[in-house]
Amino acid sequence: MPLPRSLATLKREISEKKWVEARRRAGGRTSKKKYKMPESHKLDVTVAESTKRLASRYYQLKTGHARTGQYLHWAKVRPTAQCWWCQCPSQTRDHLFKVCPEWKMQQKIPWAEVQKETGRWKSRWTVRELLVDGRCGQAVLEFLSSTDVGRLVPPLERGRHSERSVSVGAPGTPGAGRGKGRGGGGARRRGEEPPLFLPTPSFMASAAGEE
Repeated sequence: MPLPRSLATLKREISEKKWVEARRRAGGRTSKKKYKMPESHKLDVTVAESTKRLASRYYQLKTGHARTGQYLHWAKVRPTAQCWWCQCPSQTRDHLFKVCPEWKMQQKIPWAEVQKETGRWKSRWTVRELLVDGRCGQAVLEFLSSTDVGRLVPPLERGRHSERSVSVGAPGTPGAGRGKGRGGGGARRRGEEPPLFLPTPSFMASAAGEE
């Protein structure tokens, strides 16, 4: 007859089983190219202690659901995946964090911090790996706080009007930003938070068959 166990022990065992099942299911539904499952399910304290808006952008980037050209093109919000800051054909996370000339100065500080903490320079990192390494959390947050990456998306050109960056509440829904559009239609009210997670794109679909 097994020895009786405390309620705390039973709760811990149930919780551990749930995490194992959640990791197994998530691993089969997300692309290994876009999202890397962390070794531990413990809360990232650095991100948790940041502001809600900053943490939201961080996790959107981490899961591949951020407002990047690649994602918005997949969601049919924009006709191409072109970078709206430098006209690169594909605006990916790696492009924004490493080579986009718009954020050239802002890229130097976080990558120097990453090298100091890990001994690896940016050429040896992918953003997928960067966003899952707890040692790099602060550097990523500093980069996001000093740029508009994942926050501002310019509206598409209409007639002779030039593109102007505005903040968005969801892909394709412009809101109030650096330049307020005429009439203010579709602007987000002050204090309204954008959604934390957006729909899953096809390039993050089941990882089955991927190496």
